This record gives sequence, structure tokens and C-alpha cells, in this order.
Amino acid sequence: MTYDTQVPASLKEIQQWFAGAITQRIDEDSYIDPIARSGRLMQEEAKDFIVPSPTLEPAQRIEIYAQQYWWRLLGAMHENLPLVTRLFGYHDFNQTLAFPYLIKYPSTHWSLSFLTTDFVHWLEEDYHANDKSLVVDAARIDCAYIHSFLAEQKPYIDDALLPESGDLSSVTACHLTLQPHVQLFAFSYNIFEYRIEFLLQEPEYWVEHDFPKLEKFDKPLHYVLYRNSGLNLEVAIITHSEAQLLQKFVEGCTIDGLCDWLEQQPEDSVLCQEAGEQLSSWIQKWIALRWLALTI
Repeated sequence: MTYDTQVPASLKEIQQWFAGAITQRIDEDSYIDPIARSGRLMQEEAKDFIVPSPTLEPAQRIEIYAQQYWWRLLGAMHENLPLVTRLFGYHDFNQTLAFPYLIKYPSTHWSLSFLTTDFVHWLEEDYHANDKSLVVDAARIDCAYIHSFLAEQKPYIDDALLPESGDLSSVTACHLTLQPHVQLFAFSYNIFEYRIEFLLQEPEYWVEHDFPKLEKFDKPLHYVLYRNSGLNLEVAIITHSEAQLLQKFVEGCTIDGLCDWLEQQPEDSVLCQEAGEQLSSWIQKWIALRWLALTI
């Protein structure tokens, strides 16, 4: 980390100590570690940096700051990861996931909306319980909701670009990508519906009650998470063929290019059969829902 060279050394020392003290993990009862990072007793070391108040000793004062730091971060984790929090309950979520994650990936952005940016990666590396697959998927969905809510809206195709309603001739050569807020998923169980059921109750409710039913499918179901024109998040279920075609727009392509690619696929494939019947209506739907972005 770089510092302003004009900052007095004494101020820099105080700031570094203060940051080190409040970022030490608090215990399950929210008490600060009695041993400072230096190895000294916090009760003694705090006196070197903080003056007592009429009612609190220096160590008690820094403990309040540490509590406020951690409670704010834990609260943001609960808000950013509502499904994962409900799978564990507040206590187990904090102790098993939040504290270890925040120690390894401390907050580096001014907005706490980005606090969980590395959470899925951390789970894949450091979480090894039997329910890992479900927890990782739950975290992916929770983080996806944040991304879709915050992602930019790029220029999209509107009726003004079409010679007449439903006439796609004017845009077939345009290079298109998926809007940044549009995300594609495939799951073999009803995790989006599962999340909706969980969020109907607070995390503490699920500590004492049975979880919603997790329904498994014979084949993966394809979902699209996106932000609608009213700036609300929605989930749509699409077919496997539609998902295959939308995937082509992840890297970007033209509608003409998409048709050329389809012509290279086996004529008797389900993809070609369904696309032959529905491609035009699918594209019109994608445009109407503003899933496609114009590359300017």
C-alpha cells in the first residue's frame, strides 16, 4: 500500500495500528482479541494510541470500533448473500463462512455491494463440506443478483431501428452481445424457486423449520436472470435450444452470423428443428426484453 509522503510518521503509525486492531477477528460474543497483533496485551497496547474516556478504557474504546467494523461487514454479507445466509443461519454463516472469507479477502472497495466479489472463488477453494455443491450454486445465484442489479445498460435495439414491427432486416448485420445484466444458468434442480421460498422468511426462521423442497430434474433447466425495463430483476425459463443460441451472443455475433452457424448444424438436430420454427419469435422476444446490446 502506498502512502502520502507528506503524512507525519506518527499519524501513519496511529492509522496503521488502528486498522490492524479493528480488523482482527472478534469472537462469537463480539469481544476483541485480548492479544494485539504485536503479541502484547490489547489492554496495555491500546493505551499507547487511545486516551481513556470518562467511562471507557482505551481497550474498550477500540473494541467498540472493531465491533462496528465487523457488524457492518457481516450485515453486508447477509444482505448480499440472502440464500446462503438462510442455508446456515446467522451464527453458522458468520463463523463458518463470513469471518474466514473476510479475513482472506478483506474489503477493498468503497461500496459494500462488491464485498462478496470473491466469495464464490473462496468457497471453491476453501469450503469442503458435503453440501459444497449446493452452497456454491446458492452463492453464484446470490452474487448474480447483485451483478444484474448493478450492471450497466448498453445501447439496445428499439422500434425506431425497425422499418416496421417484427421486421428484423435492418439489424441482421449488426454486431450484438448480451446485455451485461443478462446472465445464463443451467441447473438440475429448482434453485431459483428454492431461493424465492427461502426469502419469504428471515434467516432465524429456517434454523427451527424445515427447508423448502429442493426439486431435482432429469435434465438441466435453463434460466435467464436479467433486469427488465422497470429496473427490476426477473428470471425467465428458456429451452436448451434457446440457451444455445443466446450463448453465441456472449462473445458477440450478428443475426446473420447466427443463421450461418445454424446452417452448419445437423438438420435433424433438436436445435435446428426448434430454431426453424421459433428463431424469428425468439429474436423478437430478446429484442423486446432488451437482452441484446448493440456494439457501437
